[in-house]
Amino acid sequence: MTPMSINLHNVDSSLPQNLRLLCSYGRSASEICRRLGLNRQQMNKYLSGHTRPSLSTLRRICDFFGVDEAEILMPPRDFATLVRLRPPRLGPVQDRFAAQLDRLVDHRTASAQLLERHEGYYHVHFSPDPDRDYILRALCHLYRADNRWLSKTIERHGEEEFAVPSPLRFNGIAIEAHNRLIIHEREAGMGRGFWSTMLIASEYAAPTFLPGLVLGITPEGSHDIVATRVVWQFLGRDPDLREALRGCGVYAYDSPDVAEYVRRSWAADAHLGQRILTASY
Repeated sequence: MTPMSINLHNVDSSLPQNLRLLCSYGRSASEICRRLGLNRQQMNKYLSGHTRPSLSTLRRICDFFGVDEAEILMPPRDFATLVRLRPPRLGPVQDRFAAQLDRLVDHRTASAQLLERHEGYYHVHFSPDPDRDYILRALCHLYRADNRWLSKTIERHGEEEFAVPSPLRFNGIAIEAHNRLIIHEREAGMGRGFWSTMLIASEYAAPTFLPGLVLGITPEGSHDIVATRVVWQFLGRDPDLREALRGCGVYAYDSPDVAEYVRRSWAADAHLGQRILTASY
């Protein structure tokens, strides 16, 4: 049985019995939970068989005890024989920062499904200057790596419009919270620019346009903390990247190359001068 073929709903009492055996090699269940970065009450439910861990949590437990996922699901008598021949070696203590980061980016089943549905390439539209009728279009790739979700963004500016280097590249992480996509990105290289984006996700169907807000620190000029509207336009999982990159750059607000949905996202509040917000000081 390979790890990908495991169906936890078909597991009988083998898992809790085997897990109790593994925990007996530690000083206490509390210590194991602390080192694993797991909630003690949740672990008690696993040990009693009232709740089964998700596949990602099961992998984490197995890695900690040094057993395979298929082995921990063996009949208890066979597993006990295996453990006697190969006693578990408990993993290292997880530092607090790593534990906190794991909780922050924890992808439960619902979260993972939403992120999988939104995997792919996007044109990112936002207005970097409230005093000009320009829209900047960047390219972002949302993808999975080692059971985590990452992002890569490229911005191309026209030097005649904006006195910033071109192109700019950003690397980040993506998480889900309450059916919202949240992306935190830092500028590659000197790393002075940092942006956090929150998008209204597509709940059921494949994404098309994802509206939201972006908050960040401008790397040039005044170094303001700014917030503005943003719209992500889904290009697919395997678009023509050369064509997608050629589409990046600066566009006039009324350009026919800008989708009507994007223009409407700014139209409602453009006359109020609220395309962009800055922190007062």
